[in-house]
Amino acid sequence: MPDKPILVVRPLRGDDAFLRLLDKSSIAFKYIPIMQIQPLIEVDKDFELITSCIDRLSQFDHVIFISANSAEIGLTIIAQRWSVLPKNIEFLAVGQQTADIFAEFNYPVRFPQKQPNTEGLLAELPQLQNLKGKKVLILRGGQGRQTLGEELTQRGATVEYCELYQRQIHSQNLLQAKNFMPSASCLVVHSGELLQAMDIPQDKHIPLVVPSDRIAQMAKSMGYLTVAVAENALPKSMYRAVKKSLAIN
Repeated sequence: MPDKPILVVRPLRGDDAFLRLLDKSSIAFKYIPIMQIQPLIEVDKDFELITSCIDRLSQFDHVIFISANSAEIGLTIIAQRWSVLPKNIEFLAVGQQTADIFAEFNYPVRFPQKQPNTEGLLAELPQLQNLKGKKVLILRGGQGRQTLGEELTQRGATVEYCELYQRQIHSQNLLQAKNFMPSASCLVVHSGELLQAMDIPQDKHIPLVVPSDRIAQMAKSMGYLTVAVAENALPKSMYRAVKKSLAIN
């Protein structure tokens, strides 16, 4: 085991399976959530845009939930406004963690089995290959990546976004995380946005664990020299990448 703890900076979650894996294996860690997820609520000026999307649910062929946060927030609003789901609609999720939330609402959902991310969604699901004349609603937060919507449009779909939440960097926690970096055995980031917030490292040799090749390339362009890439962002995959980065059997 390393003498120094690993640093984890992902947003606060009610039940974080990744942190539980670290704790169970006695890997010391310092958890400093540098980002907050702020759901839009009724008093927010843009909340009417959300209810407008949800109330028009029957107009869409596919509704895609881009994250666990979008599922937790979006499904709650859908359940409140639709006692019975439209028959023509199909719910899609970007991965297993997001799909698991549908069980709480007893809603059917499809998701990529091999690659739980945007790229997997686009490659694996047959219903997303030819979308001529189809309407797709993407539930997400904070002006995320445009890759999914752009590709679906190229495949013939009419795409609409529904922004459910905002991501906000917690400046005090960010400063604390940056100050802790010299005391960490490695840094774990679960998204490109978190990596960009942590900025260029003072110690370019600090091991970094990321969930995708895309984020790894971003890290290398920022100056990180030791980057371990997990198979995906699922807790077990990130945990295995941490152990490999720290040479733990």
